Order: sequence, then structure tokens, then C-alpha cells
Amino acid sequence: MTPIRLMIIEDQWMIRDGLAALAQIADNIDVVATGADGTEAIALASRHQPDVVLMDIKMPKLNGIEATRRIKESHPTIAVLVLTTFEEDDLIHDAFAAGAVGYLTKDIAAEDLADAIATAAKGIVQLTPGVAARVFPKPSAQRRELDDEAETISHLTPREREVLRLLATGATNPEIGRQLHISKGTAKNHVSAILRQLGIKDRTQAAVIASRYDLR
Repeated sequence: MTPIRLMIIEDQWMIRDGLAALAQIADNIDVVATGADGTEAIALASRHQPDVVLMDIKMPKLNGIEATRRIKESHPTIAVLVLTTFEEDDLIHDAFAAGAVGYLTKDIAAEDLADAIATAAKGIVQLTPGVAARVFPKPSAQRRELDDEAETISHLTPREREVLRLLATGATNPEIGRQLHISKGTAKNHVSAILRQLGIKDRTQAAVIASRYDLR
């Protein structure tokens, strides 16, 4: 099996080297590059073409969210997996809006991180439990039950299910349009319709729902 080509971007060298050492232990991961800020991330992504980028958020020169956005614009097949100490709602939303395929916190266990990297390489959304709880708060009287959610998905049109499946990979509206041979505007309309039918606010939640029902 071909190893997953991993790039690690982290401004603290001790954490960066530790992550690289842990990743190299896994048989299916090959660390091809490391960097200390978002500017290096963009240059190294172009040079090494990794399968997955493990990306910190708060770094000097250029933050990880903007670096993610620029990498995904130039190299849409690269999966960016955020690894940070912060669980702020705005950062989670912005990371997924930039094209990240997952959002993990640094308290994740080493074996879970290796699994998350392998799963992210397949384009499947990854969240640590604390982040998942923020994306999907505990059920309330207003939130639909899972059975209702599943029923709603079953009533989506085939095209809407295709769009939802692509949302699970972190695809942007232009990427959805290219893959389905529709305009960016039509893709945006489909995304809006899906969010409305599922009763959710953003594509991050849609991506997690798609992964939950194996729409990939």
C-alpha cells in the first residue's frame, strides 16, 4: 500500500518534531515536509504535493485558515486537517469554509491522530469529540431527532444527494460545479436547499451529516 504523504505545519518546533516522529511510526504515513507558518505551508504544498496537510491555525506571517484557503484554491485534491488547541466556533466555521476536511484538537491520542490522517486522505470529515459537540450541540426541543434527519435525507433528490456527498469531502461551490458539470450558482442553490431541508445553518454541519450517513 502506498504511504500517505503527510506535511506538518506547526510554529512550535518541539510540537512539530514530535508530530513528525509520531507520524513516522505509522506504517502507512510518510512525512514529506514540515513548516513553521502559513507562508511556508503554501510553498511546501506546491513543492511536495502531499496527500494530507496537518495544519496549525495561529501562526506567524500567515495563519492556518488563510493558508488552507490558498492551498485548496491551487491544489484542490490536497486534504487539509486542522490540528489546534482552540475550539472557538468562529475558527471551526472559518476552517471548514476555507476547505479543511477536519478539525482536531491537540489533546487527541496518537493512534487516533494516525487514524484521522488516514481517513482524511479519503476525503472524509474528521472531528474530535469536543469539536463535534460544538458543531452539533446536545439535542433540544427545537432540534430534529436523528430519525427525522434520516428521513429528510431519504427525500433529497439524486442531485442533492450528490452535492451533499461532495460537501462531505470539503468541496467548495466551484469544485462541486466542476465535478457535477453545473454552474457555481447552481451548486450554491443546491447547497442552500440542502441546508434548508436539513434545518441546519452551514456546510460544516452538512458535511458531518453526510459522513454520518456514509454519503461519500
